[in-house]
Amino acid sequence: MENLRVLIVVNDAEAGSAYEKALAEIGVMCDIAASFNEMAAIAMDRPINGLLVDILTLVRCSKEEKQVAYECFNIFPILRVKWDKKHRKIALSPLEQTFSPDAGSVLNYFIESRCRAFPARCLRRHKRREVVLNVLVSADAGFVEATKSFCVNISQGGIYLHSMQELHEGDKIWLRFTEFRDQTPIPATVRWSHPWGISRSIPGAGVSFDSVTDAQQKSINSILNF
Repeated sequence: MENLRVLIVVNDAEAGSAYEKALAEIGVMCDIAASFNEMAAIAMDRPINGLLVDILTLVRCSKEEKQVAYECFNIFPILRVKWDKKHRKIALSPLEQTFSPDAGSVLNYFIESRCRAFPARCLRRHKRREVVLNVLVSADAGFVEATKSFCVNISQGGIYLHSMQELHEGDKIWLRFTEFRDQTPIPATVRWSHPWGISRSIPGAGVSFDSVTDAQQKSINSILNF
């Protein structure tokens, strides 16, 4: 497991040490962030395979940090845990307990089945806006055939595209936003994907724009309020 890296988000030193020790015992490298803003900063510079999130840290953080947190939750595999100070052991959120009440087995499952299947990646640097836009998607620039879809957020660099079709990292696709005045097909590349049924996330893919026209850039800027 030496090639896996998990980012722990916890603002309690005792809990952080316990989580770090549990990951070290199964051979997983980790970094610790004391806040979700720090988590985002680390994830922008260092590829990670998943997030281990302390429940109390999430509950007690600000509204602004919660927004940062949940944006990342839609990208990376996540396991929510808590530190039981009284019994000095790692406990699970109610959602995770539906799988197994044993924290050790759930942690191993999280690492082996979710983090190992998730290619390590960095967090995107562009500011995103949560907005639904209608998108036509084609496998060729000529748009001989197109599929109706939508995005759930957009940035200067790309979108999160909803898709029930299997998309793979590196796939080339072309996009048309029905809300844009310029309907020139936008060449794009799939950077990562969330297949249907794998996690509690909207199925689809993170897609980066290869290029956009000046008119399309103005439309994007308008949506982002630039």
